[in-house]
Amino acid sequence: MELDVYLICGRGEKGDKFQLGQVFNKEGHYYRDEYDPTTQYSSMDELQEALAKMVNVDKVSLKLNRINL
Repeated sequence: MELDVYLICGRGEKGDKFQLGQVFNKEGHYYRDEYDPTTQYSSMDELQEALAKMVNVDKVSLKLNRINL
């Protein structure tokens, strides 16, 4: 499964974390209200794990494509 993600960078006390701004699947579904936009992540691996749980797939089968808006 592939998801397009828009990240908001520069979060956390040191500016080294990011938040998930938007997430879409390839069919155009916007996962609004299905994730906590205030959660701060330290790595893409951590984000991938959270999103795999959200869409109920194995982490290894999930590909994240970072997009710019």
